[in-house]
Amino acid sequence: MSDQSSLDLDATRRWVAGIVTDPEATAREYQQGQRPWLRTLMLITLPVYVGAALVGFVLSWLFNRPFMFGAMAGAPFWFLVSLVWSLAYVFVVAFIFDFFAGVFKGARNYDAAFATLSLAMVPAVLGGMFSPLPWIGWLIGLAASIYGLVLAWRFIPVFMTVPEDRRVGHFVVSLIVAFLVNMVVAGIIGFALAPSFSDFADPAATSTTPATGGMFGDLERQANVAEEAARDTYDPPGNGRLSEAQVTGYVRTLKRTAELRERLGKQLENLEQEGPSLGDIFSGVGDAMRLGTAEMEVVKTAGGNWAEHQWVKNQLEVARIQQDGSPAIEHNYALFLEYRDEIEQYE
Repeated sequence: MSDQSSLDLDATRRWVAGIVTDPEATAREYQQGQRPWLRTLMLITLPVYVGAALVGFVLSWLFNRPFMFGAMAGAPFWFLVSLVWSLAYVFVVAFIFDFFAGVFKGARNYDAAFATLSLAMVPAVLGGMFSPLPWIGWLIGLAASIYGLVLAWRFIPVFMTVPEDRRVGHFVVSLIVAFLVNMVVAGIIGFALAPSFSDFADPAATSTTPATGGMFGDLERQANVAEEAARDTYDPPGNGRLSEAQVTGYVRTLKRTAELRERLGKQLENLEQEGPSLGDIFSGVGDAMRLGTAEMEVVKTAGGNWAEHQWVKNQLEVARIQQDGSPAIEHNYALFLEYRDEIEQYE
């Protein structure tokens, strides 16, 4: 047990160098050892994450710029929180990939899934430690993250048993769930951190950053849409009555949402064709994630008010259920009946 739970920095250096210089051969060699997750944690994951965090902390202090989840060098507690979550996230993502391996008719093996993610994300972690560098830090981190996903795709058949014809589905679904989990936790940490580092924001670093494409562009797009929607407020009329313009606008939104989802769905179906490229897969992950926010995206890109849209939807649903009981419900139900066919067609 002591051998499995002890550090070996010299071995760590050799494995990390191998991943950087010859990743696939290194992955095959590591797989032959069939190491349990605890050994991988001590050999790869823990020293790489801690070492990168320390370097990033120093760079953050030198350049007075945020690092992990936006934490500043003057907030060591939040660095610790970010580091703990970063390490915990490896366990979470390994579980997600292992779980969906079983769902997609493969063999579950948590040790193998943990090794896959730990080795694949070495470049992303090493690249991320340079993110506090002015101007180029974000680019290094982005390139390293993309490369880490590329390695994860290549390492899965080395470590994990997933049928060839189901690899795309397994990879896409696992990534979607992993991103959603990280977005929720990162949002919570970022919200808690906001008051402590808002005064240190670097306008040049944000305003001149070009938009990314593919999956990362879609993530950025969804984040912007969600942020705008979260700021929307609406003061409904006291009588609780919908206007005809509100209902026609709601129907239009349903129609445009159905069209967007159909288009995204067709693009995802194309991923099931034989031999999709890695770029197609990443683009498909972005498309799949847009499916969940399609209705919000339609409202906001049309200049609409998300809070008002939600109120209209709720009033129509109440009217559909109750049909009568108050003048407002009867009025709204009459409007619902007028547009019932279109509403039910696109819901």
